[in-house]
Amino acid sequence: MEIVPVIDIMKGLAVSGKGGERSKYRPLTSILSPNPNPIELAKIYKDYGVSRIYIADLDKIMGVGDNFDIIKSIDFINKMVDVGVRDREDYEKAKSLGEPIVGTETVRELGLLKEAIVSLDFKDGKLLNYNLEDILNYLGEKNEVIVLDISSVGTGRGINRELIRNIRELIDNPLYVGGGLKDIRDLEFCYSLDIDGVLIGTAIHKGILNLKEIVEVFR
Repeated sequence: MEIVPVIDIMKGLAVSGKGGERSKYRPLTSILSPNPNPIELAKIYKDYGVSRIYIADLDKIMGVGDNFDIIKSIDFINKMVDVGVRDREDYEKAKSLGEPIVGTETVRELGLLKEAIVSLDFKDGKLLNYNLEDILNYLGEKNEVIVLDISSVGTGRGINRELIRNIRELIDNPLYVGGGLKDIRDLEFCYSLDIDGVLIGTAIHKGILNLKEIVEVFR
């Protein structure tokens, strides 16, 4: 199972917050890094044995600029990239930065789902903007899929196990989980369901989980 650390970028800095309330996000404080420099944080992730990271450009997602130059500078590690793809133009920009994510929060051209990492964006238990069955019909066998519980991001209250179990039963695609990870028991649960990877942020920055150790344990 792949451990995929997250970097949320806003106004050039790595940031953190809760529940997707992006206007309240603040510069990241972490035991892993003395400052919220996204490039330095990515280097630390790599040094800890991480093979791929997840980057979200929150400015681009919110339509208030972008952090593309910073993301391009992180060229020493594989990266999933969420820039709030809406259409083909956005998709091509994302593709130039890394492995593009197309999420239900923002996408308008659903045909793009077949070409990308698909993020099923849930808030308060509901898939944003679309019917789940309709979205799943667009998936090819090889699409990687992220189940992202936006409501739980940064809360550390635990992953939505029922939701994850339900999606796992519906699809055989490579499946990743993000939002609310609490402790090692959440990782063990995902491992038991043959989840392919887990997005992780708060738990490693607060020292609840040791990044180097979990990368090795679940490799």
